[in-house]
Amino acid sequence: MNQPGRNILVLGAARSGRAAVDLLLRAGARVTVYDRSPEALRGLPEGVFALSGAEAPSYDRFDAVVASPGVPAVPHPKLVPEVDLAAQYLDAKLCGVTGSNGKSTTTTLVGEMLQASGFATGVGGNIGTALCSLVGRGYAWVVAELSSFQLEHARALHADVALLLNLAPDHLDRHGSLERYGQAKARLAELQREDAWLVSNRDDAWARSVAAAAHSRRAEFSTRERVDTGAYLDGESLVLARAGARRTRIPLAELSSAARRPVANALAAAAAADLAGASQRAIRAVLARFEGLPHRVRDVCVRRGVRYVDDSKATNPAAAAASLLAQTAPLIWLAGGRNKGLAFDELAGIAGRARVRAAVLYGEAAGELEQALRGAVPVERVKDLAEAVARAAALAQPGDAVLLAPACASFDQFKSFEDRGERFAALARALPGAAEGAAC
Repeated sequence: MNQPGRNILVLGAARSGRAAVDLLLRAGARVTVYDRSPEALRGLPEGVFALSGAEAPSYDRFDAVVASPGVPAVPHPKLVPEVDLAAQYLDAKLCGVTGSNGKSTTTTLVGEMLQASGFATGVGGNIGTALCSLVGRGYAWVVAELSSFQLEHARALHADVALLLNLAPDHLDRHGSLERYGQAKARLAELQREDAWLVSNRDDAWARSVAAAAHSRRAEFSTRERVDTGAYLDGESLVLARAGARRTRIPLAELSSAARRPVANALAAAAAADLAGASQRAIRAVLARFEGLPHRVRDVCVRRGVRYVDDSKATNPAAAAASLLAQTAPLIWLAGGRNKGLAFDELAGIAGRARVRAAVLYGEAAGELEQALRGAVPVERVKDLAEAVARAAALAQPGDAVLLAPACASFDQFKSFEDRGERFAALARALPGAAEGAAC
């Protein structure tokens, strides 16, 4: 779009919406912002017209409508997702990462590997900085986490390297079905050009299916099988390969504990970064020093011999299941929050395999979780996270771990999963007993 003088409506005044406003103003557009909440419209740049109310204004009044990912929108000829607006101006190569679980960690790893290789690299999208804010910053590469909300209506986003991690039920309250959720994420691959690289998870049926229909160049990663181009596990080593030839071997013992948890993220990131031009030395160095991201299976503290672990980012059942199975100690498991239209049935078997001694459930979904877990593990229900931490501390024995892996969104009681994780950490650190370990 050539913007000078065009009348553009932006839907949503949160981070992505404001980034779109800034980019549109730089491009010379006349901008109107709509948000249901009048408070969200405070502090807009001078000259931007603000609208609020129960319903968005008619699109007929505008030349184009830019939608923030958090605003559900139906397809319309004038509708432009925020990521498409950014893509039309992006002056860097793009590595896009999508999937249900592991996106943020993998995106961060790829960004650090490219930075360590000497490339000016911006990292953002669904994490940190909105894609529109990464335009015109002099980057050689932009690495973006891309959600289904961002991709479902995308038409102009062409990733030079695209990474498909996995698909598990999530956000069905918005998409309606697992099939439609997967179709939204598949847009990342469908929009690639023939000379681009698609890196897919050989171990995931959805990723394999999407890759089979792709017209770009293909690479894979796998924890189970050798791959011709990409990354795979060979015994106790991570191997990078290209056209059947082994490029480098990195012993898993060299990886940090965060990079090995789970190792699929390390494989995916190494494969994508290698295809983007990162050096093997940089890939190895980043995997060795990576400390992980906040609220993703992070040790908070130890109190009276009990370790408290924050995985507030486990906002769906598949992520919670992976978190439970990653622990080796007997567990007191804290779960609950707002369900996103997902089934919790699979968690009963997982909880038994993961040595869960008790599940303490809170929030809106506590009843649904209790019904799913009944008979599998002892269950207690409490009102909120504060009561859950207190009850977990009473149930836990020395050598146990108290794991926050909610399997739900946070929005019944918290602003975000980050807010929930920080509250959990504060509650755990305030428990009686001397601090033990560096995390405290």
